[in-house]
Amino acid sequence: MVLEISKRKRSTKISIISYDIVGKNMAGPGIRFFEFSKILSKFADVTLLTPNKVDIEIEGVKTKQYNIKNYSSLERSLESADIIIIQGHILYYFPLLKNFPGKIIVDLYNPFNLESLEMFKDHDIVERLRINKNNNDIIKLQLAIGDFFICASEKQRDYWTGMLGAMGRINPYSYDSDNTLRNLIDIVPFGIPSTPPKKSVTSISDIMPGIREDDRVLLWGGGIWNWLDPITAVKAFWEVGRNRNDLKLLFMGIKHPDPKLPEMKKCLDAIKLSKELDLYNKKIFFNEWTPYDMRQTLLLESDAGLSIHQERIETEFSYRTRVMDYIWAGLPVITTEGDAIANMVKEENIGEVVKYENTTQLARVIESILSNRSLQDIYKKNIKKIRARFYWENVTKPLVKYCRNPSYAVDKRKMHELVEFQNNKFSRIIKEKFEGSTNMLMITKNRLADKKIMDNGDVGKVFYLEIEKQNGRDSDGLDEIGLLKSRINQRTKFDGIIVINAFDMITPRFFYDLANVLGEKLKKGGLLFMSLPENRGLLELLGHGKKRKKTDIRIDDFTIEHLFKDSGFKVLDKGVWDTVESVEDITGDEELGNVYGKNELFELFEIGLDRSKFEDLSLLNRFEMLEAEEFAGDQTVKGKFRKYIYQFSAIYFENMRKSYNRSMMNISNNIQVQINDEINELNRKNRERMLIIYFNIFRTLYHEIKGFGSDIKSLKEIFEELQINKKSKVQGDSIEQKLEIILRDLENID
Repeated sequence: MVLEISKRKRSTKISIISYDIVGKNMAGPGIRFFEFSKILSKFADVTLLTPNKVDIEIEGVKTKQYNIKNYSSLERSLESADIIIIQGHILYYFPLLKNFPGKIIVDLYNPFNLESLEMFKDHDIVERLRINKNNNDIIKLQLAIGDFFICASEKQRDYWTGMLGAMGRINPYSYDSDNTLRNLIDIVPFGIPSTPPKKSVTSISDIMPGIREDDRVLLWGGGIWNWLDPITAVKAFWEVGRNRNDLKLLFMGIKHPDPKLPEMKKCLDAIKLSKELDLYNKKIFFNEWTPYDMRQTLLLESDAGLSIHQERIETEFSYRTRVMDYIWAGLPVITTEGDAIANMVKEENIGEVVKYENTTQLARVIESILSNRSLQDIYKKNIKKIRARFYWENVTKPLVKYCRNPSYAVDKRKMHELVEFQNNKFSRIIKEKFEGSTNMLMITKNRLADKKIMDNGDVGKVFYLEIEKQNGRDSDGLDEIGLLKSRINQRTKFDGIIVINAFDMITPRFFYDLANVLGEKLKKGGLLFMSLPENRGLLELLGHGKKRKKTDIRIDDFTIEHLFKDSGFKVLDKGVWDTVESVEDITGDEELGNVYGKNELFELFEIGLDRSKFEDLSLLNRFEMLEAEEFAGDQTVKGKFRKYIYQFSAIYFENMRKSYNRSMMNISNNIQVQINDEINELNRKNRERMLIIYFNIFRTLYHEIKGFGSDIKSLKEIFEELQINKKSKVQGDSIEQKLEIILRDLENID
């Protein structure tokens, strides 16, 4: 039994990639992934990857530190992973995570794009626009590559569902799979431990000597961020403190453990104001940062928890994680209106909700709750009723459910099936052509995915060169050629080179340079296999890749073959490797060939005249008769005048004829080039459509013949029974029915 559990645990390997610090000092995002790793490690093999060295023990979880400037430090830890969980800005530093071949879970609980609008409000507009664009690019990339998404509340889910719809991720495939879309995006709030908090030090006065044991403490859990409202809290406490010396406000942390985060202006303003009001270290206290375990003492020694903010768009979609700590410790909650937490505080009666920036109301509520033990007991009793709902074991159920049975998002699965078809063809070609090679070079855009194409048993050592995608660049690829040349020139020559969809903009000039660079690195008799990408079919249907106009720059098959030969290559084989092949097990209405075919057959397009292919035409615009050869012999004015009169008409019409012929020849040549291009385009489309039609015909014929064979077999069995038993009317009727079925099958086949 123990062995079975161990095998099950190792069957799923999950890598959790935290952008935030995880350790003794950590904030909300780090705590969330820290707790995720503990929950998931109960049934899976979990590795927690962090930008820092983890200085706390996590039972059953492997921890590794990555270098934020070095993708390879992360890549090695992902090679054996089945699932990765990502969050925040991690894709900004490691965009190549989009190539991860396994399942990708995206945690969207923190809408950082809205936070940054307030965080960088005081920066110049150019910088703010740059940050906003980066944030939006990261979010769009997350939404494009994720298989399963989690967020913290129903309101957040509405927000992210709208974005998923705009990104094309809500489509007939995802809807038919689950019309509630819970399989695509579900709710995992911030949770609390199921074990009660315990004191790690004697009392709060050990941490903050200015707070006495008999003081009533209001706790501001977590950090002070620009989107929160510490100023109103300081002002309210100034009003409260005029009559009470036993009420204290403690800010749990002002210095975030992650040095990447900038200093918060609101934090500095709150400290400055408390000093101006003579409250600093007297009635209001600021702690640097409270370690994760030590925070339990502060929670248990406090009388209420405070979480207030201003009226902002960020407020509506936020989820204040500090309030979860208050619920864990049984602290009455004082919060501002406007978010999901405020609604819960009202509905469950676990504290008080105040209006935005209302200093007087906040002061009254603070004094009321801190002074009234009976009121505190009511709130604590209600907190006890709902506490179990927020245990990490309970809130993570949607995440655990997915990780136990992970699958690609249904629309992504269609793409993976296409890739699998493609890879199988590549693998067969490589096995047939490159078997026995001792050293190979593979140039690819997606090393993790394309690595599976290579069978190490077929070839010797394989060197991988990953080409990063150049977004938004309109160059002709010369930079890519120079980079490629510098990276492979240091290598020895290869027995074979494989290039799989590594370059997007393939122009004749770029291709010629590429062929020469690769030719220099091939041994004599070496082989080159090159696959060129083209976005179509499901790639365009699902919005993956940029759809270009029909007349955009591209290279045709004839030019490719010519350039290869001109570079010293001999073309051994050629073909279209992305055509759809039939498979033996055809199941369901969502058969891949059928889906791919529908898109191609219904993609109608108009062929427009490409004016860019026409050269400038020059017509005869002046008569230079005196420079004609006929006048060269007689240099006198009289002779020139005489010859001019005699031959004017002949020379004029001869020049007009030459100009006309030259112009018509240019027009004819340009039109012929245009027609040839468009005919090639039509031929390509028709070839693909015919392949799909043939595929569907053969599939139908396959089923009909299979049914025909089954009927013949049944008829044979009936005849065998007749030879043994006497003929009966029932058996005769059965024979007639089978014969009718066979005749219908023959009609269908015909």
